[in-house]
Amino acid sequence: MIFLPLHTRRLVIQVCCGLKAGPHQKSVNLEMSRPSSNLAEFREAFSKAKHIAVITGAGVSAESGVPTFRGAGGYWRKWQAQHLATPEAFARNPSRVWEFYHYRREVMMTKSPNPAHVAIAECESRLRKQGRKVVVITQNIDELHRKAGTRNLFEIHGSLFRTRCTTCSSVKENYKSPVCPALEGKGAPDPEVQDAVIPVQDLPRCEEIGCSGLLRPNVVWFGETLDSNLLGEVEKELEMCDLCLVVSKQLHYKHI
Repeated sequence: MIFLPLHTRRLVIQVCCGLKAGPHQKSVNLEMSRPSSNLAEFREAFSKAKHIAVITGAGVSAESGVPTFRGAGGYWRKWQAQHLATPEAFARNPSRVWEFYHYRREVMMTKSPNPAHVAIAECESRLRKQGRKVVVITQNIDELHRKAGTRNLFEIHGSLFRTRCTTCSSVKENYKSPVCPALEGKGAPDPEVQDAVIPVQDLPRCEEIGCSGLLRPNVVWFGETLDSNLLGEVEKELEMCDLCLVVSKQLHYKHI
């Protein structure tokens, strides 16, 4: 875990939220932007902070056994995530993409928050009683922060357990297992497994009256932009906070 001084926040917003650097931000003083790892300095800053932003990524959930689909071993069957998690891949083969996400949903239903998720949620609860605010900004789509009890949560890349209609754009929570009957028992990640080739009409469909459009996972895919309203809220929190923590791996309650 590291904490960031004030002058790095704009850089954090760009990296975390996918914002392009502005015309006057092309040159970043890397020496000034280095995060601090001084524990005594951190404890002092933490004790004084009234508005804390916590940023998390895949490293936090990896401790819960969540597949990251990154690096040399980051394959589902013979594809890497970046070849499946795109609008183009969904348009070409929605059955394959839904198999991939069905597998991920089913895996996540067996996972629990680890001590990092719990510590962050307990910290938020404890500081709220002191009149202090903690917000969590995560790139993870697994909802483990939510399961751990975090309230002030920004899931900037969406959630595995929300769907969006490609016709009417309706977004709904969806915890069905399987997400639709045709996907039951499908999605095994082994390289030798063949695609199920599910007819598009049997894939998850919108239940809004008069719609029945094809559903997609409500996550941000490669090549898509993040929700501008959500980004505005996240940027506001990062600008307002007096302490920003970046949690890249498991930590325990005693650390914060």
